Amino acid sequence: MLRRIRVDLPSLLAIIYAPLQPLVKRLHISRRGTRRYEPNDILLPEGYVAELVAGGFTAPVHAAFGPQGELYVTESGHKSDTPPRVFRLDPASGASDLVVDLSAWATPTGAATGSVWHDGALLVSNTDAILRVDIASGAISEVVSGLPGHGDHQTNQPVIGPDGRLYWGQGSVTNMGVVGADNFGYEWLASFPQLHDVPGGDITLAGRTYTGPNVLANPLQSVTTGAYAAFGVTTEAGQRIPGEVKASGAVLSCNLDGSDLRLVAWGLRNPYGICFHPDGRLFVTEHGSDERGARWIIGDPDDFYEIRDGAWYGWPDFASGIRLDDPHWGEGGTGREPVLAEFPDPNPPKPVASFEPHAAANGFAFSTDTSFGFVGHAFVALFGDLAPVTTPRQVVPAGFKVVHLDPDSGAITDFAVNRTQGPASKLFHGGFERPSNCVFGPDGALYVTDFGEIKIAPEKGGIRMKQETGSVWRIRRVGAVAGDRPPEPRRVPFYPIQAAVVLGGAVAVIAAAVAIVRRLFGRR
Repeated sequence: MLRRIRVDLPSLLAIIYAPLQPLVKRLHISRRGTRRYEPNDILLPEGYVAELVAGGFTAPVHAAFGPQGELYVTESGHKSDTPPRVFRLDPASGASDLVVDLSAWATPTGAATGSVWHDGALLVSNTDAILRVDIASGAISEVVSGLPGHGDHQTNQPVIGPDGRLYWGQGSVTNMGVVGADNFGYEWLASFPQLHDVPGGDITLAGRTYTGPNVLANPLQSVTTGAYAAFGVTTEAGQRIPGEVKASGAVLSCNLDGSDLRLVAWGLRNPYGICFHPDGRLFVTEHGSDERGARWIIGDPDDFYEIRDGAWYGWPDFASGIRLDDPHWGEGGTGREPVLAEFPDPNPPKPVASFEPHAAANGFAFSTDTSFGFVGHAFVALFGDLAPVTTPRQVVPAGFKVVHLDPDSGAITDFAVNRTQGPASKLFHGGFERPSNCVFGPDGALYVTDFGEIKIAPEKGGIRMKQETGSVWRIRRVGAVAGDRPPEPRRVPFYPIQAAVVLGGAVAVIAAAVAIVRRLFGRR
């Protein structure tokens, strides 16, 4: 029965929110508070322990080590009361100081996503640009600008390759290639109405168009939009769209000064985490699609891909290397027919491994230290789902943990999981809230960046981050014997319980209001 539910919550909220936007934008509700930390609430294999390094960050998304063992923590600034910033953290003492405030480069719907150290500076990925921050002077300059990062997804975490070049993933503008009301719900469409996805190579469209509410004018009226086109712009069969190096849904590379920008691969929805294996292979995590907008499928997993130079990975007509209209995806979803008349590759590469749908596979790092163990395995931070916004079907929370992955076999194994699976703040424990990145330190330990709490913000048409609830954790090996996996966590049907509580609260409020009205009229 759940598979038959067709609820596009972002689009529905956008229709409701559009006429109210001028009023509610004047409202401001601060979301701030403390958070409980309890390392023992994180289950680990035998021989490993978790420790809190530091808390009090706001929406930290990534951490990278500098040459003296200092840890540079990037606060995203995403839907937050604070701008994107980078802090320098001493892993030994937990003390931190502000390195740079990126207020001048902040946008309401953008985000900083990470940094990498090079030659006295940090190269920071921020919304639609790569910035260079000189540590000594604090000077900020643009290395690469004009990237398509103002949509659903941004310019993602950077890494320096063995060839000395900078690499990063560039997220897609939309969920599945078509701009629609759901993008108004994600807040960027009103600010960037001409934005749309950009292919990495020349494509020919099938000419399919999609009709939805005109949220930029009157949501009770309809507007028609084609793939790879701005909102309200139609396309035709046989129409050619030229490819660009600054493509969305791609992996890009340049010299460290920004020169020689190259397209490495494309056809990826949101290539987020990126890392080179010790043997030189390049891998990325990719966020699967949501159940929203003009085109979607049910059960699209997050993926782990090996990146091949020049390859097309299938998005927006394939997911996990399988066509959207393939019976593999069942009978649910909508708009599953191809938007491309011809595929750059009729058999795009399959992922090395796939995670649970909506687990949000974010940043990862490969183990290279025998003292820690699992050499050659990727340790992946699973941020966790955003149900019911991205899917109305979730029962048990997906993600909210760290797993290790064998890139040769594709086997995925839990490594660090909450005692009760799901975010700490909602399930009454002190473990992970939302793991966002993993990195190994010079001490051989694994450091996990924890994004912190996310709150519903109806006055903003979406979500906002709770201030000062982000943190950095450290996982060390302390035993001679290293276990393979942690104890099994408790799994509870959190989302049905949450829905029942919300519904019960609404019924109680309505009943109280009716009782008050009856008493008032009864006195007359």
